[in-house]
Amino acid sequence: MGLYQRSDSRFWWMSYTMNGEQHQESTKTASKELAIKIIKHRESEIVLGLFKVGWAGERMTFDQLSAEFERSHFAGLAENTVKGHRAYLRHLKAFFGESRLDRITVEMVEEYRRQRRAQPTMNNANRTIKGATVNRELECLKCVFDLAVKRKYIPENPAAAVKHFNELRERPIRRMLTVEEELRILEAAPPHLRVAIILLSQTGGRTYSEGFSLRWDQMNFEDKLIRLDNDVKTPGSAEPIPLSEYACEVLQAWNKAQAPKSPFVFPSPHLPDQPISTVKTAWRATLRRAGVPHFPIYNLRHVFCTRLSGVAADAVVQRAMRHTSPETKRRYQLGMTDQVRQAVEKSNKKAYGRNKVLRFYDVRPNQKKEGVKAVCN
Repeated sequence: MGLYQRSDSRFWWMSYTMNGEQHQESTKTASKELAIKIIKHRESEIVLGLFKVGWAGERMTFDQLSAEFERSHFAGLAENTVKGHRAYLRHLKAFFGESRLDRITVEMVEEYRRQRRAQPTMNNANRTIKGATVNRELECLKCVFDLAVKRKYIPENPAAAVKHFNELRERPIRRMLTVEEELRILEAAPPHLRVAIILLSQTGGRTYSEGFSLRWDQMNFEDKLIRLDNDVKTPGSAEPIPLSEYACEVLQAWNKAQAPKSPFVFPSPHLPDQPISTVKTAWRATLRRAGVPHFPIYNLRHVFCTRLSGVAADAVVQRAMRHTSPETKRRYQLGMTDQVRQAVEKSNKKAYGRNKVLRFYDVRPNQKKEGVKAVCN
């Protein structure tokens, strides 16, 4: 590497060797001190593999990269995950499609984030796309560009530094389902949804992958178990699910009531040889008739975890939820206000003994005696 000046230019030029070839390039500065810094920076880029003459990204479009991503990435993914990635890529290709990879910048990704967040939903023109949806698409975009960086198509990932939306602000308030509310929901639910609610609240299963997609041959009423296939979220999820007496009786009655028979516990009303695809509309209508504020049906898994945590040890809860880490259940426990209140009462009893009423006093300068200011019940 070296610096030199040319008679036809006021800038300093640098010469460097890469892949056995000599390259000359202007530093775009007339300051020798700054030119030295630039050539040193270029030298470190070459050593670290962060600089390349003629990146493939200069010729490849995002559409071409997406096709390559599908071929290399989808092979080891579950069917539902692939379906989700295809949906994300459909929106990403509509925005970035014909753009060359070297032209896609952080600013372009941020513009996509802004435009996508402002788009109305398909079912309601008055509502815009959720930030959580945009976040999933940005994560998919990052995976696509990670592949491009790994294969040396581009030097860096333009989606890596883009901030995501705060999903907590959009999520419904997490609240515990009372027994009285549960009974009202069961009374207002259609038969198939009523059975599903009992199944999910008694097993803590995931709504569609472990609930509505179940087949009768996975049921073992003799041992009171549900045996899942290997197509599950994690290896720990493949553990058999124990059935309570309550859930077992409901499922057996539901099995006898179904006609004609279907291999699925919850068959589609239009295609009996396939499981039901969604219950979102039925779930909203059921909650409305029951007079219960809306919450996602997936929260029944949270309800199961919370109720079980009140009577079982952490190891039992972890096994019931089929979590790899015992700390994961913390995200599923809803409030646990009764347990906290009982623990505080025990703490007060230990600290204050038998005193049931605590008073605090205000000593005034012009008073000799302490006057009761308030009483805490």
